[in-house]
Amino acid sequence: MKLCLLLLLCLCRLGLTEEFTPAADVAEETEEEVRGCGGRVFSPEDHRAIGGAVEQLGLRLLEKLPVGLQQPNVVLSPLSLALALAQLTLGARNETEKLLLENLHALNLPCYHHVLGSLLHHVSNTSLEVAARMYLRPGFEVKLSFVEDSLARYQSSPVPLVSVKEVNQWVENATNGHVPNFLESIPHDVVLMLANAVYFKGEWQTRFDPLVTSKGVFYLDNQNSVSVDMMKSAQYPLRLLDDPELEAQVASFPFKGNTSFLIVMPLPGRGNVSSVLPKLNISDLYRRLPQEKTMQVNLPKVKLQYRQELEEALTNMGLGSLFSGPDLSGISDRPLRVTGVRHASTIELSEEGVEASATTVVTSMRSISLFSINSPFFFALVDDASMTPLFMGVVTNPAPDDDPMLNDDPGRNSTMSDQPLMDDVGERDIDSERGHRQPLQSMSGLDGKTE
Repeated sequence: MKLCLLLLLCLCRLGLTEEFTPAADVAEETEEEVRGCGGRVFSPEDHRAIGGAVEQLGLRLLEKLPVGLQQPNVVLSPLSLALALAQLTLGARNETEKLLLENLHALNLPCYHHVLGSLLHHVSNTSLEVAARMYLRPGFEVKLSFVEDSLARYQSSPVPLVSVKEVNQWVENATNGHVPNFLESIPHDVVLMLANAVYFKGEWQTRFDPLVTSKGVFYLDNQNSVSVDMMKSAQYPLRLLDDPELEAQVASFPFKGNTSFLIVMPLPGRGNVSSVLPKLNISDLYRRLPQEKTMQVNLPKVKLQYRQELEEALTNMGLGSLFSGPDLSGISDRPLRVTGVRHASTIELSEEGVEASATTVVTSMRSISLFSINSPFFFALVDDASMTPLFMGVVTNPAPDDDPMLNDDPGRNSTMSDQPLMDDVGERDIDSERGHRQPLQSMSGLDGKTE
């Protein structure tokens, strides 16, 4: 599985001087230093508290992003957004600082920047790679304390903002080639860009065999479906929960390296992904997931790209003042405002890392449950130790470039059933996986209408 994201936050002001100058500012002890945060070793409980805050930020943003026919899938990194906004908070003052901390769900979290930096170091020791940069326009007077704090807390090193080519090259390298040509141009009034890239490449703890992957049906709604490649396993150890409150099935697929892939799929005829989002609590779901049970699993192969300007969604979250008249005097004495937050991400869900074997057959004929992910679902890639969602998103159409087909018999599906194992998993009849689906809904906020 591969996931990568690039988040770019741009600030601008009017008027430029001739060359870049780090402006000296008065060295003062911050509130965190007064409380003794600098020398502490933070506990797993501290990391889980930050993980919960990152989760809330991500879920709120996800609710505000448009999902519909034109944009059927969303992939974002709550961790990446938290890092960008937290770095901006280092230079925010007064009401702007309070507003940012409220949206980061950090007002009641002591030593927030130190703990988030510690968490960043922790997750970077897994299969996750995080890179950050601060691009400074020559002539922009930035306060030295902001540069030093950004580097110390979030490893965001300052470099001159010279050309689009240089920025795009860094982005491409930081995302292992998955986000090329990120910028077409850099507006002349942009003086500072905060960029961070997150890349994950994981290997399933229980592997899928690519020789067993075959075509299956993914139901967009109760009328339309698409044909997709389904990864299949006849005996997969899975933690699966039927949640009556969410009216959804919840499953956790573990990766090697203390991360896992959480899927929440609404039950047929019971709701849709947009109705589930406001009720999600990832850490609570993990606490309630039962022990692993061996079952048949069908999981669609997914390879998606997602690009989105986040200004409208952040404004709908209450952060609109960042784009008009914020107090960022901790960055510079000159007036600044955020002019854009650009996001690009990709997800590739595949059998990568599988040791293929032509002998993957099942000879017994006992009853075993089938769990088929064949309708719109929410997902999250979770760091198991801190319960931090590194990525999250919604998949409502894993084949957005293909024309949908009409469901021939929408009344015969069950995503969970008991079936006899077939002698050849690759030749299993998938007719039993069809059924009634709820219409695709928008998650762009309040209207809930299809785009």
